[in-house]
Amino acid sequence: MCRRRSATAYRDFAWALGLRQGEALGLTWADVNLDAGTLVVRRNRLRPKWRHGCGNTCGRKQAGYCPSRIAARTDTAGTKSRAGRRGMGLPDPLIALLREHQARQDADRRAACDLWQETGYVFTTAVGLPINPSTDYHAWKRLLAKAG
Repeated sequence: MCRRRSATAYRDFAWALGLRQGEALGLTWADVNLDAGTLVVRRNRLRPKWRHGCGNTCGRKQAGYCPSRIAARTDTAGTKSRAGRRGMGLPDPLIALLREHQARQDADRRAACDLWQETGYVFTTAVGLPINPSTDYHAWKRLLAKAG
């Protein structure tokens, strides 16, 4: 079970298709048809925003560190524009990458047993939770800078 392996797979996949970080992280297995070699981009994973749940009495300056924090927005949203909602074909090497990734995710599911949370996302942590865009933000920006 390795979250890093999933994060690397999603960055390679997103890079190959020209997807934004949130679009890649927002993909669910329902969006992907490996037999037909297609996928549909429908949603984005968003970086979390928080508000204090304590009434600003916890002493923490940023709401994200409040022990009683409350989500200030949903974790997913539709694409930025109608043009962002799009279908695309998958080249054979990416279909193979996704099949391999799906097999590793199934192994992670078995290894995690009761800890696994079925979310349906293509790219997840070792226990099935979606990858948080904030957690992966710096690695994503390094990849973009390296690509120029």
